[in-house]
Amino acid sequence: MKLIVLGSGTCVPSLKRNAPGYFLESEGMRILVDCGSGTLLQLERAGKSYKDIDAVFVTHLHPDHFADLMPLIHALLATPKFKREKKLLIAGPAGLKEYYQNAFTPIFGRRELIEIAEIQGEIEFEPFSISSAKTIHSPESLAYRIESGGTSIVFTGDADYDERLIALSNNADLLITDCSFTHSLKMKGHLSAGECGLIANKAGVKRLLLSHIYPSDIPDSERVREAGEVFDGEVVLAEDLMEMVI
Repeated sequence: MKLIVLGSGTCVPSLKRNAPGYFLESEGMRILVDCGSGTLLQLERAGKSYKDIDAVFVTHLHPDHFADLMPLIHALLATPKFKREKKLLIAGPAGLKEYYQNAFTPIFGRRELIEIAEIQGEIEFEPFSISSAKTIHSPESLAYRIESGGTSIVFTGDADYDERLIALSNNADLLITDCSFTHSLKMKGHLSAGECGLIANKAGVKRLLLSHIYPSDIPDSERVREAGEVFDGEVVLAEDLMEMVI
């Protein structure tokens, strides 16, 4: 799988870090995990086209994780000299269908090219196999484990420390965590850098990518140091437009 970090930031506007969004590609299929504001521009900067996106998997219904979903659909439906032929799957937690019906359908009408799915447990979207776990954040928030070609990536989404994250991340090739703050600034509903390292250690993952970075006066290197105190594998701080092959 090829991963591009489109946004390693949060709801707080930043010139350095876009709102959350990740691009995954495997066997010619391309998906987004979260689609925060600015994701479409980040796709352009990464040399990837919004026209080629096959599915969007939303971790939860906070605006910084799906705000560019409406602009994405608008672009797919209204770009001159372009006609979308394949369906776009939009998948996410409980409540997604109702939200789409209330907020999107009045604008775009009913579109056969848009498929909405609420994930309960697992979903197959070849060549991707996606499993999920409830997280401690919002009433509907999910973490995803995405597997393809014998490799696995786990996205915690926004989450607090939880044994379910450890189980979902078991032996994953890459764990991408909500690393909102260092331990000294710990906030309920979000992981600290040390907790990210602890989950990675207990789950036995190969690599840890710290993302969802809130602006702070504390140097970014402190997050890596703190996570590394409890996880002896590779710890990387996410940067926008960073590319990784898993």
